[in-house]
Amino acid sequence: GGRQAHGSSTLSTIRGRPIIDRGIVFAISNSGQFAAINLRTGRRIWERGVGGIESPWIAGDYLFVLSNNTDLLALGRLNGRIYWVTALPEWEDPEDHQGKITWTGPILASDRLIVAGSNGEAVSLSPYSGKILGKVEMPDGVTISPIVAQDSLLFLSDDAELVAYR
Repeated sequence: GGRQAHGSSTLSTIRGRPIIDRGIVFAISNSGQFAAINLRTGRRIWERGVGGIESPWIAGDYLFVLSNNTDLLALGRLNGRIYWVTALPEWEDPEDHQGKITWTGPILASDRLIVAGSNGEAVSLSPYSGKILGKVEMPDGVTISPIVAQDSLLFLSDDAELVAYR
C-alpha cells in the first residue's frame, strides 16, 4: 500500500521541527494546529487547535508544547488529551501591553520542564502539574531553546553569552 497524503494549509506553516516517536509524527503549525499523524499510513490520529513555533517535547506518554499565546501545555501522546495548561507571562509590562515576551522550549531536565524567555527569565515547571517551581534571571533575553549536554543545562542569550547550569 502507498502512503496517503493529507494536504492541509493548517500544517503548511510548520516552523518547529516535527518529532517522530514510536511511529507517530507530532507536528505543530504557527497557524493553530497540533497534530499526531501515523508515520506509516499518513492518517491523523488526533489534532488540537493549538498553534506554536517550538518543537514539542516527548516524555513517555506525554507531550509538552508551548503555544503561540504563551501557554505551556501537557497532552497525552496517543489521544491528544490536554492534562494541564500553564499561562506564562505575555508582556514585560502587562499594564501597558509592552515588551511582548517570546518563550522557547520546553525541555525536560532533572524532572523539570524548562522554558526561557526574551525577557531574560528561565522558568522551571512541574511536568506533572504545570506548577511553576522557580525562576532564574538570565544576563539577557533568550530566544533559542536551551539544550542539555553533559549534565548541564545550556542557554545562549541574545547578547551571545553562554550560560550553564549544573
